[in-house]
Amino acid sequence: MSWIERCYEVYDKNSRFIGDMDSGNTPLVPVAHTTQQVHIEVRINGNGEFRGARVLGPEEITTIIPCTEESSARTSGAVPHPLVDKLQYLAGDYKLFGGEKESCWKPYIEGLKAWCKSSYGTPEIKAVLAYLVKGVLIADLVNERILFTDEKNQLTKKWEGDKDETPSIFKSVKGKDGPFESFVKFIVDGRDISKDHKLWESFIAYSSTRGKAKGYCYASGKETELTTLSPYKIRHAGDRAKLISSNDSTNFTYRGRFLHPKEAVGIGFEVNQKAHSALRWLIAKQGKFVSGAAFLAWGTKNEKIPRVLGDSFEVLQQWDNGIFDESIGDDEEKTSDTKEVFAKAFNKALAGYRTELTPTAQISVIVLDAAVPGRMGIRYYKELSGFRLMENLENWHHTYNWQMSYRKIKGKNKSGKDDIRITFIGAPSPEDIAKAAYGELVDDKLKQQTVERIMPCIIDGKLLPGDILRAAVNRAVHSIGLERWEANKTQQIACALIRGYYEKRYKEVFSMAVDESIKDRSYVFGRILACAEQVERYAQNLASHGAEDAGSKRPTNAERLMFAYALHPVNTLTVLQEKLRPYIDRIKTNTGSDPQRYVEMLRLISELGVQNYTNDKLGDKFLLGYASQKIQFIEDSKNSKRDESAING
Repeated sequence: MSWIERCYEVYDKNSRFIGDMDSGNTPLVPVAHTTQQVHIEVRINGNGEFRGARVLGPEEITTIIPCTEESSARTSGAVPHPLVDKLQYLAGDYKLFGGEKESCWKPYIEGLKAWCKSSYGTPEIKAVLAYLVKGVLIADLVNERILFTDEKNQLTKKWEGDKDETPSIFKSVKGKDGPFESFVKFIVDGRDISKDHKLWESFIAYSSTRGKAKGYCYASGKETELTTLSPYKIRHAGDRAKLISSNDSTNFTYRGRFLHPKEAVGIGFEVNQKAHSALRWLIAKQGKFVSGAAFLAWGTKNEKIPRVLGDSFEVLQQWDNGIFDESIGDDEEKTSDTKEVFAKAFNKALAGYRTELTPTAQISVIVLDAAVPGRMGIRYYKELSGFRLMENLENWHHTYNWQMSYRKIKGKNKSGKDDIRITFIGAPSPEDIAKAAYGELVDDKLKQQTVERIMPCIIDGKLLPGDILRAAVNRAVHSIGLERWEANKTQQIACALIRGYYEKRYKEVFSMAVDESIKDRSYVFGRILACAEQVERYAQNLASHGAEDAGSKRPTNAERLMFAYALHPVNTLTVLQEKLRPYIDRIKTNTGSDPQRYVEMLRLISELGVQNYTNDKLGDKFLLGYASQKIQFIEDSKNSKRDESAING
């Protein structure tokens, strides 16, 4: 029941947002209300006389409507909403115009009459009743050219005319029954009653008099009106899955332990309504979806919480979306310096989040998914203090990190260029880790399961599962079949995982810069391969006179042979050195000396010594040595260009 308690708290502590449609299409709704996509607006006067109608635009259709326990959970049967509903419920002439489903007009009218006759009836709903009892809703909408009929005076389900002249209702309502599925709301004497707070309060008060059974609520600990029906539309407006259900008395819902649902658990009507409304609101506002599953972290006071499933770039962007506006300027090459800007800004953002999350803040993390359309399960749930969350989150981003260059921002430089690449030092997102381990087109279920398995590493500070690490490293080493951008991204993420894994499990700390003190054979062999790659790349650039043509972008022999090199380093290095010979000769012809990177490569081979210069398979550190050496070469090249620019004025 913890999630219900926490969501119930959220509702009460954020009551100022109830009915606020400006914050998005999923507002915090009043008790005994829900949201519905409404397509048609009908105008009437206080006497229930028709005054016009129109089709609502896409930005207007989300509407707060009254609902009963039964209608909020309806799946089939004649269970009308109290006020706003489909033509099947509202139109007395539904069958007359060709409606194929059961007409639910009579039970709808009976329910609306009961509300109107109670002490909570208002002039507005009485006007709606006075209009609808005439049974001419569809006829009026046809006369108003909102709906259309064929030669047999039956409603047209599909527009058969000129596509450019398609009426709005056919664009608004989808499905095989077309306009028959339209929901209708009412404007009475110029007032949109769906936004009338007094009408909300009227129905809340009326619904509380309908004689629900009382009992002990497990969530609030109070004697109150109980419910056995729970709303759906939890993850999104079309979601039919419920978190709590007790309507299956013939199969295994009670597992043979109880005779009646109320024996299993008791949930108060008000608590249930508020908790589900808050959960919907939170998911829409700050949840993340991975392959249909909803991942959500929240605090009861609407605190600003870092994106638990985001990479370091997303965490910073959430805090300061314009951080790179001033740092890039006109020159795209300046983006290489953004990692320093990023580091300062990221630490500042984390400090800001810490300020938001006071020592008493309680954070909840939940994962929701539905194995079947009607039932939803909680795959993961955790409660922890704001302090603990930030401690574990900072640890994740500072431990499993590497220099990343796969992120882009749009339209930030003064020359108006889009898609500028950003280099930052940080942790990858769990979703990107799943793609690095199993491919960009990873199966949805596998991606979801991988993200779920990584969550405890972020939330609880647990060690990354070894099989995920191995899968990412294997793809990074065997990346010749990937496009260059994907290969680079996969290698960067794999390095982040290796670095974090070894620090947490073995207390070995690796820097991104080349560490000359590391004599581990795998690490050194990785540096050697980077040297071989750089020699060939330099020769390619000489041949193309520095132009960025296809030749300078083609894979080097070092990249092609990386997987074989990781399995049999000495044998593969012998082959690689033979393939490097023409490139070395080309460089000597142009410069008059052996390439500097080749000299470095020979030095590293010599430092390995006879004991380490073996054909044994290389370990994970091979990739760290390779990547660190490449980063060092890039930095050396940039420094050389800056020095040359300074000399030439």
